[in-house]
Amino acid sequence: MKSPQSIYSLLIAASLGAWSLLAPCPAAAARLKILVMPKLVGIPYYNAVKKGVDEASNELKSDTTVIWQGPTTDQVDKQIEMLDNAVAAKPSVIAVAADDPAAIVPVLKKAKAAGSHVMTWDGDADYREVFVNFVSYDAFGASLVEEMVKQVGENADTAVVTSTLTAPNQSAWLAAMRKTIAEKHPGIKIVDVKPSQEDQQLAFQQTQDLLKSRPDLKGIFAITTAALPGAAEAVKQMGLTGKIAVVGNSTPNAIRDYIKGGQIKSAVLWDPAAHGYLTVCTAHELATAGLAADREFTAGHLGKFKPFKTDKGLEVLLGPPLIFTKDNIDNYNF
Repeated sequence: MKSPQSIYSLLIAASLGAWSLLAPCPAAAARLKILVMPKLVGIPYYNAVKKGVDEASNELKSDTTVIWQGPTTDQVDKQIEMLDNAVAAKPSVIAVAADDPAAIVPVLKKAKAAGSHVMTWDGDADYREVFVNFVSYDAFGASLVEEMVKQVGENADTAVVTSTLTAPNQSAWLAAMRKTIAEKHPGIKIVDVKPSQEDQQLAFQQTQDLLKSRPDLKGIFAITTAALPGAAEAVKQMGLTGKIAVVGNSTPNAIRDYIKGGQIKSAVLWDPAAHGYLTVCTAHELATAGLAADREFTAGHLGKFKPFKTDKGLEVLLGPPLIFTKDNIDNYNF
């Protein structure tokens, strides 16, 4: 059996092979090349994003090649290594879901210096030209808290099962959650935060450990798409359905049974396929016409979007969060 490192080396070699097919040549000199890199490949959430990426890729195929490529584990060093290998091919745009906002900066600067546009989506970085966000951090964090309060009331101890402790999205959501709690629901306490590395089994174990070590807990915020079903399964197996509130974000297909089973009463998300589609459309606009604050561009069937300025630069926002419940969960299939 090959070691994980040797397997990863083979993946890197394969990725280089894929990029060699896109190496500059006279016949394709004007063709755009867009690299879209998730935090990791192969999990249901990013599979849903890829559907939108593929849809936009098909619509833009006359002048654009889109490559979907990412590590198989949620580790920033693997992501950086793959990006570093891609830089030599000089893609027109590198669009990355940053696993760590600071650690990824040097390779993004290297890519920009080599002539590629650099942008982020799903997870922001401290250096980029534009960030395609799926939902306002403040709105998302507030929605999570409000959904929890509906179930546990105004006075309760809760805990958080997150991704990594440095993951940009989860860090921003948690900050927004704490802000909402301080301003509107001071009786809600977040007494612990545990990482789960985008691993459903680890989230299951972390939730079990929290519920065993902290018997006064009334709710679990599971704020990754893998953590929410993991936390719900822990509540189910411990016989705590209806006694412990589980609120977070995940894809409908991953949590459908738990919503119908009562372990989850509500979950917060966005349309991941639309996010993937918007990311590719934004990358194409960046490479062809450029982006500017308050100047609209059209993102295919999603319609018009207007970039706006933040302290990090330009941002494009997909829209407001979606709330999944037992009443609407069957309206969604991803």
